[in-house]
Amino acid sequence: MIGEYALEPEMIAAWCTDHYKCKYFREKFGTTQGRLPSRYPKKWERKVWDAFAGGSDMDKTRLTELLVRLGETMVKRKDITWDENSTWLENAVREHGRYPFSAILARNNIKNISGILCEADLDDSSPEYSSHGKSVRRNVPEMVEAVKSILLCCRWVKFVDPYISPSRPDYRPSLEAFLKILAGERPVGLPSSIEIHTGLHAATETFLQEKYIQIIPAGLRVTLYQWVAIPNEQELHNRYILTDIGGVAFLHGLDTSRENNSKDDIFRLARNQYDLRCEQYSPEKSAFAQAAEPIIITGT
Repeated sequence: MIGEYALEPEMIAAWCTDHYKCKYFREKFGTTQGRLPSRYPKKWERKVWDAFAGGSDMDKTRLTELLVRLGETMVKRKDITWDENSTWLENAVREHGRYPFSAILARNNIKNISGILCEADLDDSSPEYSSHGKSVRRNVPEMVEAVKSILLCCRWVKFVDPYISPSRPDYRPSLEAFLKILAGERPVGLPSSIEIHTGLHAATETFLQEKYIQIIPAGLRVTLYQWVAIPNEQELHNRYILTDIGGVAFLHGLDTSRENNSKDDIFRLARNQYDLRCEQYSPEKSAFAQAAEPIIITGT
């Protein structure tokens, strides 16, 4: 639903010589579309400009505007692999083998390499690359697979569910699996912030600390927020995973089910929905009343 795409610099430069093609592909990327451009390599923008030559002033303006747009939701990888003696595409294929992109988008794929898409393949009729949502069984493997690309590339994350708790056997497995991804090898390094937003639990801070420490991997620090609804205001009800690169809503919840065939619908949030929910679960502008002091738990 949300993935990272490596974009060939020469292809980007060529887009801007055609007004309609530039507009078409500019609208294919961003949080709402679920396609996030990758900053690969770190001087990717410079490589685009190096590939741009002989264009008109209008072409230059289009390219400038396109790069600004792509930069708004760009995934910034760390410690990439790069060989100056190889082409961008050859390097991208090697990097794809180390930390897979959702796809590499290039002008052509003469060698029919798996993972490379050409311009014509970026088609809204393809559910693999344009789906706004999916139905998954409420078990750890399927829930994790649905959001794995988001958790691998985000720099901060908020888990929102009014009933989430590591002491509950239906929540612990999924929450533990999500946190394991955040602590593992990721192309963007460890997240700067992990927050859990839930309702008020009838438990002491010591109890909550003990339960969370059991599932938080070493190196991660999680902040637990407990809220109650303000009368006649927003209800504390819906379930989300919100990140800096977009958000998804779980219609049932972040918990698993004992029923093998029980399914949940997961949807990618539109930009206005994403902005609203991020603001509502921002401690500085929260739509809810603080039910307890935030608890910071560091994994050991």
